[in-house]
Amino acid sequence: MDKVEVQFKKIVEWAKIPTYETKHAAGCDISIAIQDEMILYPNEVKSVSTGFAIKIPPGYEAQIRSRAGMARKGLVVANSPGTIDAEHVGEVKVLLLNVTDKPIKILPDQKVAQMVFSPVVKVDFLIN
Repeated sequence: MDKVEVQFKKIVEWAKIPTYETKHAAGCDISIAIQDEMILYPNEVKSVSTGFAIKIPPGYEAQIRSRAGMARKGLVVANSPGTIDAEHVGEVKVLLLNVTDKPIKILPDQKVAQMVFSPVVKVDFLIN
């Protein structure tokens, strides 16, 4: 298994480093960096802080995806997969969407998404 070094920077002191839940997990879980619980109402979309930034090496990307356990409860990543490329240097945020007909309570440090890293393939478009 290949490993790639990704620089991690806390923007707020309570930010959590993404973690792999199991040895062979493809995605690392992302926790949100809020200090108080928040409510996401039905069909509402919010950009939520993770409290960290990453620097991905050229030739790689990170995709932000829904977590299966959260999706079962109706909380999904709105633009899944959201792409972070090597040129992105700001805070990683997660665009959450409540797809249920009831409000969903989101707690501080809750794991709400996962991040999967992949190599990037560039293409040349051939005109016919």
